[in-house]
Amino acid sequence: MAGPKRLSNGKWRVQVRRKGQKFDRTFERKTDAAIYYADVLRMVEGGATRDTIQAPSDMTLAMVISAYLTQVDTGRTNRANLERISDRIGGITIRNMSALVVQDYVDGRLADGITGQTLAGDLSALSSVLKWARHVRKIDVNPDLAKDARTALTAARIDTRSNERTRIPTQDELDRIVAYLDGNPRQKVPAGTITRFAAASAMRISEICRIQIEDINWNQKSVLIRERKDPRRKARNDQVVPLVGEAYEIARQRAAGRAEGRLFPYNHKSAGTAFQRAVAALEIEDLHFHDLRHLAITELFRLGLPMELVAVVSGHRDWKHLKRYTQLSANDVHSAIERLQHNTL
Repeated sequence: MAGPKRLSNGKWRVQVRRKGQKFDRTFERKTDAAIYYADVLRMVEGGATRDTIQAPSDMTLAMVISAYLTQVDTGRTNRANLERISDRIGGITIRNMSALVVQDYVDGRLADGITGQTLAGDLSALSSVLKWARHVRKIDVNPDLAKDARTALTAARIDTRSNERTRIPTQDELDRIVAYLDGNPRQKVPAGTITRFAAASAMRISEICRIQIEDINWNQKSVLIRERKDPRRKARNDQVVPLVGEAYEIARQRAAGRAEGRLFPYNHKSAGTAFQRAVAALEIEDLHFHDLRHLAITELFRLGLPMELVAVVSGHRDWKHLKRYTQLSANDVHSAIERLQHNTL
């Protein structure tokens, strides 16, 4: 059984004839052809007795990373990490992937002067690819190579813990960003309105752009967020969340009498990109769209809401996870004391 063959038109063809079965498909990319070839080998050779198949001799890590990125919707940071890995060691074949290869990559990145936290992100991304290749595509590769390399960093006393962000925008920064976005005539996505909604609602940008008008309860000023992110829950996680502050008025304006459909029918990635372009144009340092969630949660605490009620808005299920989104300061403590003293007079 030969591997993928390149045709005169530049496409790749897979032909397998074995045990009375015939497989014949053509692909635009060699990566897709190689993955299909591996699947066919597992099917006709492995039967029900083998869990994996050996990768074709010319299947490289870069090819697997490319296939993974095509199938799996990963974030920008993971994509950038994997593209970097592909550039550095992507030419290694899957058959030759070993702990030594991963360690060479680690040593090279440390020589570049990166932090342990950054390197941990690289290894986490690589681990996801290896697990996908092993458990989804059934390719014979050790899925724990990157995981073991990260454990070795800890043993070498290299700190891989990520620093918790404490950055939230000031009111002046927020006003400037919204004004910039609203004043851009070429901006098709209402990124300024989405920014204001995020700063009030504490929702993630992907949640905002998924809201269905029919899921909004106007009388209770709440919305059902479907499949909300919760790393601890594997099952469906739908939550009813109050539309607090300006979020309710914005929702009313956006619905404009409509009874169904998405409140913000736009790609959340486009809205996030518009926000980051505004931040860069205004020369505002180190500000991410997700920091608006930190801001909204912090403002709720500043208003005096107890943790249990803030958690209803944010969706957190314990103080440990909610705390890292709360950027209260000494001034907030003094302001709260002054309000209490004023109320007792």
